[in-house]
Amino acid sequence: MKKILFAAIAIFISASAMAQLTSNLVVNAQPPAQLSEWGDRREVLVLIVSAQGTPGGGFKIKTEIKLQDGTVIATSDLAKTPTFTPNAAGTTILVANDVMPLEYMVFTGKYQKSLQRTGKLPADNYTICTQPVNPIDYHPLGEVQCKNFYLATTQLPILMKPYNEEILDGKKAQTAITFRWTPVVPRQTSPVTYRIQVFEVLPSQNPVQALRSNQPVLDKEILAATQFIWQPQLSFISNEADSAKLPAFIWTIQTLDKAGLPITRTDGNGEGRSEPIIFFVNPEKAKRPGKVN
Repeated sequence: MKKILFAAIAIFISASAMAQLTSNLVVNAQPPAQLSEWGDRREVLVLIVSAQGTPGGGFKIKTEIKLQDGTVIATSDLAKTPTFTPNAAGTTILVANDVMPLEYMVFTGKYQKSLQRTGKLPADNYTICTQPVNPIDYHPLGEVQCKNFYLATTQLPILMKPYNEEILDGKKAQTAITFRWTPVVPRQTSPVTYRIQVFEVLPSQNPVQALRSNQPVLDKEILAATQFIWQPQLSFISNEADSAKLPAFIWTIQTLDKAGLPITRTDGNGEGRSEPIIFFVNPEKAKRPGKVN
């Protein structure tokens, strides 16, 4: 009986020795804010897991995301995460979709709400830690590996020209109006599309009502560029009764990613729109009778 017991212990020790894994975690120090963009990109996150000696059984990856003070804000649901098996060479290369599959990551409180609303975590410094564990009892099979990363605040474009409440010359405006804005910050991994929209503000409306209710007089998508010259082909001449009130317009920029979805701030409204700006057009007025130039 003792011989059988000792043999079982020896087999267990041998299996445990073969099951020991070493890992190396590499994480971009400032990855994309949209966690879904991490995906299969090795330049964002890669975990190399190596088996010492003869490759043993499978393993899972226990993943945690923490704040700088050590507070855990997300952890992997090991009951649902996939099991990996080392290849013949004993090495397994994993990317973000393997290490932190979002559908199996459990986020806490405001971090879960932020992720559900915008696809992002709040701008902050974070730490991600990974550890290979036994797929049955989740016993550690290797050391914990941790890396820090920073998620930057997304700054949507700032409208520059026409500036707020600028009065444009009517004659020039009929030919061309130049719009300029700043690019989205930080720079995105793929070229973004800027959707410029201009709405006329009717005499009975305030600017916000015009933005929400009216059909745009200009609705144009511009890839990557931060300037657009509009040839409106509109008459800006007011009726005599309204001549004291300049034609008013409100414009805004919506920033879209490569999938056509709005790029939003974590505290934004989800539409990816810049703060709108109002401008006026001073129409050409007919000469008054008897007026001498």
